This record gives sequence, C-alpha cells and structure tokens, in this order.
Amino acid sequence: MKRQLELVREFHRKIEEVISDEPRLLNHHAESDRELAQDLRQIIESRRSKSLSEVAKRALMAIEELAEWIEAHNESDLVAAADAWADRMYLLIGDAIVSGMPAEALLDEVHRSNMTKIAANEQTGKGIKASGFQSPNIQTILNHQKRQPTQ
Repeated sequence: MKRQLELVREFHRKIEEVISDEPRLLNHHAESDRELAQDLRQIIESRRSKSLSEVAKRALMAIEELAEWIEAHNESDLVAAADAWADRMYLLIGDAIVSGMPAEALLDEVHRSNMTKIAANEQTGKGIKASGFQSPNIQTILNHQKRQPTQ
C-alpha cells in the first residue's frame, strides 16, 4: 500500500491539494458537518429493516463509517477519526475482494488518468479535467483480469 499512498501523494502535489506528514483532524464546520452525519445515519436507519442486496449492505457499512469519520472530527477525536478511516479503507479493500476487482491495476490506471488533470477545484477539491485529460481505460484492465486465473 505504500506505493499507492505515494501515487496519491504525487497527485495531491500536482493539483496542489493538502498533504500532511503527521496525523491530524481536517478542518470542519461543526453544525453543517453534524447535520451531514445525521443525514447519513438517517439513510442507514431507513434501510435497516429491509431485505438488502450485497451492494446495499456494503454501501450502508461504508455510509456508517463515513458518518463516524465526520463525527470524530466534530468531537475533535483523532483516535476515532483514525479508526473510522481504517474501517473505511478495510471496507474498500473488502469491496475489491468481494467483487473480484483487480485493485492495484485499477488504482494504477486511475492514477495515470488523474495525472492528466490540472489543479483542484476550490469548491470540491477534485482535480479538474482540462483539454489534456485522458479517461482511465478500465475496460482493458477488466478484460485482462478475466483472462487471469484467480490466486
């Protein structure tokens, strides 16, 4: 995972996004972020008693961890934020395993594509797609994975 972290760090440098070398809480707005966490929790509760598909179950777990991430920031709890981050990452890796996604190859291809973006959008923080943007070639990676035996 060190290599993937370095790739994302490279992208953050390119679009001039924040990079921290030590654990920290993100800037936040207590009231609006509290409302966002509550909205996320309402989504979870509205689905609890229903029969859920695999994708819905995994999505609700991810939403719950995201709510915990936001709440930890509102409570100025770095330990809880770190735990929620790790749980979110664990779920994403689990998504790759459950769905058979070739995680490393997909991340490499998305990184290649992202490096063709320019500076971050000030409002969203996402890289901006300009005239030189190259979309990721996801289909080729998926086709290649289908031909490879699972280990």
